[in-house]
This record gives sequence, structure tokens and C-alpha cells, in this order.
Amino acid sequence: MTERDLRGGSTDLVLELTGASRQFGAVRALTNVDFDCRPGEVHALVGENGSGKSTLLGIASGFVEPDTGQVLIGGKRLRRDSPALARKLGLAIAYQDTSLVHAEPVKNNLYLAAAGGERPPYWNRKRWARKLLAEFDLDLELFPDSPAGFLTLAERQLFEVAKALVSNPKVLLLDEPTTALGPDEVEALHRTVKACRERGVGVVYVSHRLPEIIEIADRITVLRDGRNVGTFDARHVSEHELVELIVGRPFEVAFPPPNPQAKEKREVLIVDGLQGQSFGPVSFTLEAGEVVGIAGAEGNGQPQLFDCLAGRTPPKAGRVVCDGKELTLISTVEATKAGIMLLPGDRKHEALMPVLGIRVNSTIQSLRKFSVAGLIRRIKERKAVTGLVEELEIRTPSLEQPVEFLSGGNAQKVSVSRTFLREPVVIMAYEPTQGVDVGSRFDIYKALRKRTDAGAAMLVKSSDPIELSGLCDRVLVMSRGTIVEEIPGDELDERRITEAIVRGPGLAKSGRSPFGVAMPKAPSSSGEGQ
Repeated sequence: MTERDLRGGSTDLVLELTGASRQFGAVRALTNVDFDCRPGEVHALVGENGSGKSTLLGIASGFVEPDTGQVLIGGKRLRRDSPALARKLGLAIAYQDTSLVHAEPVKNNLYLAAAGGERPPYWNRKRWARKLLAEFDLDLELFPDSPAGFLTLAERQLFEVAKALVSNPKVLLLDEPTTALGPDEVEALHRTVKACRERGVGVVYVSHRLPEIIEIADRITVLRDGRNVGTFDARHVSEHELVELIVGRPFEVAFPPPNPQAKEKREVLIVDGLQGQSFGPVSFTLEAGEVVGIAGAEGNGQPQLFDCLAGRTPPKAGRVVCDGKELTLISTVEATKAGIMLLPGDRKHEALMPVLGIRVNSTIQSLRKFSVAGLIRRIKERKAVTGLVEELEIRTPSLEQPVEFLSGGNAQKVSVSRTFLREPVVIMAYEPTQGVDVGSRFDIYKALRKRTDAGAAMLVKSSDPIELSGLCDRVLVMSRGTIVEEIPGDELDERRITEAIVRGPGLAKSGRSPFGVAMPKAPSSSGEGQ
């Protein structure tokens, strides 16, 4: 691999950061970082959680004021930390956690995203939103009157990108745009990114999925510990080399092998003819020490199945037996007491309490384990949490550190730790490493495998075929709410899983991409009807 002088040198730049530094208390997030993006290129930004990527995006978009350095958008200086000014200069950003107003309908979210002069009359926003979404071929049933909070994680991510493109930006920042997307959605989004590139839009693409980065990017910049360690031509760098640059040492991306002695021919979960909202009938079993994956295009009943097994939504038919006890699944309390623990995919809204510390977030579901006569034994509680922090290698100055101040990878580890304290019989992990860097992924994989080696069974839903093939003992493929294929362990690989998803009968998207390739046209204010 040869590092080349690819960090600028041209005055024709849509985005340029020079000497950007930022410190938060005792933590130095960025140190003298240079970064630029040219018109019609995709410039990827990679690094571990906590490497400074979010701070760089925050400075570029006007949300964070740098201690030193400057930002130029389209050749014009961003003179203060002002998102409105950055937008006016031609920058748009699609956030990983989305910036949607969940209580408002989709049409209103789009209306708010448009600049004042580009908005239609207020009474015409529904027709305008429908026309705009049609140009993206965004085939979602909830548009445009449904509240944004009703969208699935994948739909929210796609809609967040569409919302960013409403302003026809010169430079588009994409922060982990594919964390909740399946292979079809990723491919469609990449077509849209390429269409942006063809129109001369500069795209800054942040992702932990290195195969995606190498496929879509023209240049790749690596951040480590807040410093730019190099900018490389994507054609001349391998995934293995990128991993070593990201972590700063030779590092083999691997999955921890299972312990054959841990597996028992004992069924700890029996699902027989289970039916619920948008899925079923579904039948399968889990054995002690086994990891079973759930694959399939988004929108084929996977989240509804997990919610039902966790007691969040009642089943319509079928039976579930956990560790010899038949369950009604009419409440999360029943499922939890039976030993079924859910690790939700949307950690920010469903798994964690961001303003509270690591200790509270880890033990909130296990307080009886540390209490005597209703009083919490703090020493015992802190000892248990400290052990999990060390095991998962959570980077934190204190157990009382609010989760909102942790990086994405460390926050996900806290979510995982809560599951472990219950000593579960069945762990249901929904996108367990979504938005997590390669180093943190390996820490989570090791911790999950340690639990299955101790006798727990695990059900994993992931949109990453590599993760499913490396972590699972077998994979079940879902389509239209039912299991249409089982892939045994000796056939598991990325290609086999992807082929099974693509050829699955009756995919919810019917082979149609949910995200088109067209860039948005200038919004029209003509038409009638709300």
C-alpha cells in the first residue's frame, strides 16, 4: 500500500477543513486535522469509535466550533458555528441517529428540511412531498401522512438521506447511512450516491463497513485518536490494510470460535407455529450453546418476530416454550423472568437511558440481584459492573459517566452488559454491532460467544451477511413473515446468505429498490391539495 499526497492541493473543493482541532474537557477529540472533498467524488472517512469522526462532521456542518482551524464550503469560509450558514453555503448532512421529528408526519419533516424559498404553500405540502418522494422511488407505505416515528429503522435511515437531498447540496455528509439496511437497500443507496457523484456533488461517507467503503469510495481518510493518519486511493488499499491503519497495530478481523463442548442437544427454545403482527407462522428451535441467525430483506417480519418473543406484542397463534416452560408472551416481564433477553437494535430510544450513567444502565433490570430487604448493595453492584466494563473493554473515566457522552461502540457495549447481568437462557440480539467499529465489534463478538459457551442460546438478526456467516452456527432466511430457508453451518458464507435473501420467494420489496437513483429536482410549489 502506498500513501499518496491526496489531501488537497486543488482550489476546486466543495469542502475543506484545515488545521481543525477540538478539545472537550480533558479529551482531545481532534488534533490539527486537514480534510477535503472534491466535486463529484466520494471521500470516505473511517476510524474507531472515539477517533474523531463525529467531531469532524460536527465542525464541517457548523454544529461544533473548532478550537483552531477553519472550514470552507464551496470556497467560502464558515465563519462561525452555524448549521444554518453551512446549509446556505451548500452543505447537507444525514445523521446516523436521524434528525426526524417523530411526532410529525413525513410531509412535515420534508417541509421543514426545505429552505424557505423552496417550500411550497403550506396547504400543498402533501402533494409536494408525494411528488418529491416519487422522484426518489422511495416506496414506503407510510408516506406522506404517517408520523415519522412509525417508520422502521431502515425506513428512517433512507428517509434521512432523502431529507438531506431536498436542498440540492454541493456537499453531502452521510454518517453511517447503512447501519440498519439490508443488502438490497445498501445497493440502492449506493446507486443514489453514485448519481450524486455524477452530478458533481461531493459526498463524505462515514461507515464501519469496510467492504462498502472500498466499493463506493474514491478516496479514504483514516482517523485514529483524533489525528489524520493518511488519505489513500481506494483502488490501492485493501480491507486488511485499512483495519491495521484504523486500530494502529496488526489486527486480524475474526470471529471467536465456538466451544464444541458447550453445545448440548437440549432445546432451550421451541417456537411452534407462532403468528403475530406482520409475521407467521414461524417454527424453529434453539439448542443450548447455539447461535442462530435471522436473515432477510428489511420489512419481512424480523422486528415483529423479535418483539413478540420478547413479550412486547402479544402473539395471535402458536406456542413458545422456553427452558421447558410454555409462555403466553403477554408481557415483557414474563419473557424476562423466563430468561429471554432482548438486545434492541435502536439502542438510543429502546435500550439505554442516555442521561444516566453506565452503572445504572447496566443494572436497571437486575436490581434484585444486588438488593437485600429493598436496599441496593452498592459494593456488590459496582463490582459486577466493573467486571463487565473490563470484559467488554468499555472506555470510560467512571462507572457514573452518562451514556450520552460515550462513543457509539462503548454505548452499545453498555447495552450488551445489561443483557448479561440477567444470566439469560436465550439472548435475542437485533443488529448487535450496528454502527460499531471493528475493534468494538470483536469485543462484542467475544462477549456474546462467551455467554453461549456458558450454555445460553442466541438468536441474531443482522443485515450484515459477513457477521451472520462468521458468528452463527446456522441461519434462517425470512421472507413475507415466514422462514423460507435454513442454511446449515457447513454452507455458511456471505455469498450463500446473500443469494438466499435475493432469491427468497415473495420479498416484501418484490425486488424493487426502496431508494431510486435520481437526484431531487427543484421543489415545485404548484399543484393543489394538501
